[in-house]
Amino acid sequence: MMNHFPKIVFTILHYCVPQETAACIESILSTVAYENYDIVVVDNASPDSSGPLLRDKYAAFSNVHFLLNETNEGFARGNNAGYRYAREQLKADFLVMLNNDCIMTQKDFIRKLLQIYGRTPFHLLGPDIITPGGEHRNPHRMTNFSRRDINRIIRNRTMILLYLRLKRLLHIENKILLIEKWDEQRSRKERGAVIRNLPQQNVVLQGSCLIFSPDYLRQEKEALCPDTFMWLEEEILFYMCMQKDYVIRYSPEIRILHSEEASTKRSWDSFGRYLFFSEQLRNSAVVFRNIMDCCESGEKRR
Repeated sequence: MMNHFPKIVFTILHYCVPQETAACIESILSTVAYENYDIVVVDNASPDSSGPLLRDKYAAFSNVHFLLNETNEGFARGNNAGYRYAREQLKADFLVMLNNDCIMTQKDFIRKLLQIYGRTPFHLLGPDIITPGGEHRNPHRMTNFSRRDINRIIRNRTMILLYLRLKRLLHIENKILLIEKWDEQRSRKERGAVIRNLPQQNVVLQGSCLIFSPDYLRQEKEALCPDTFMWLEEEILFYMCMQKDYVIRYSPEIRILHSEEASTKRSWDSFGRYLFFSEQLRNSAVVFRNIMDCCESGEKRR
C-alpha cells in the first residue's frame, strides 16, 4: 500500500546551458506545492564545467542532489543514472524525468498526477508538453514504428548521411537544402496527425518529460534502453512496454513548458545538428531493429 505522501523524485539531465538547468530547478522549487520530493541533476560531463558550478549553487538545498558523469553518456544512459539513484538511494515512488530545458508551471502538478494514478493506474505517464510558441508536443506519435518503418529509416538516413558528407566535402553546407526541407515537412505532417486535447492510452510519449509510476519502478532497474546515444528512445521504450503489457497514458490534465533541445542547439550550427541527428537516428534505428529481432526470436522459441 502506498504512503499517504509518496516520494516524488524529479530527475534532470544537464549538459552545458546552465541557465536552462537552473531555471528548471528553480521552477520546481518555486512552483511545486508538495512536501515530499527531491531533485536529482545528472551532469553529462559538460565541457564548460557547469555541473560542479550548479552543484555549488544549490549546495544549501538538502533535497537537490547532483551526479557528475565522467563522460557524456548520451540521453538514455545519462537519464538512467538519475533513475537508478532515485530508485535505489532515494526510494522514489514516482519519478518525473525532465529535460533541462523544461519548466514546471503547474502548482498542483503532483496532486493531479496522484489523482490520475489513483483513478487509472499506469506504468508510464506523459503530460501536455507546450512550447513557448504554443505548440503541443505530446503524444509524440499515435502508433509506433513497424519493422518496415525502421528499415526505411535506416535506408533513408544512410543516403542522407552520404548527401550531407558530400556537402561538407564540397563546402556547401548551407546550400541546396532540399532534403533538410523535406525532412522538416515530413516531421510537421507527422505531428499534425496526433490527437492532443484528450487523454490517450498506449501512445508513444515525448521524451522531454516522462513520469514513471511505482508499477514501473518496482519492475525495472533502468528507465530507458541503454544502447542508444540519442533519438528513438521514446519509440524503443514504447515497444518494450508493449512487450510487457505495461500501461502508458497521456493526460492533458498536467502540463509543462518545454523550450526544445536547448543543449543540442547550443552545441552545433544548424548543419552540424542535422548531421548529428541523422547519424544518431540511423544508429538508434539499428538498435531498435536488433531489439525487435531479439523479441521476435524469443517469441518463436516459446
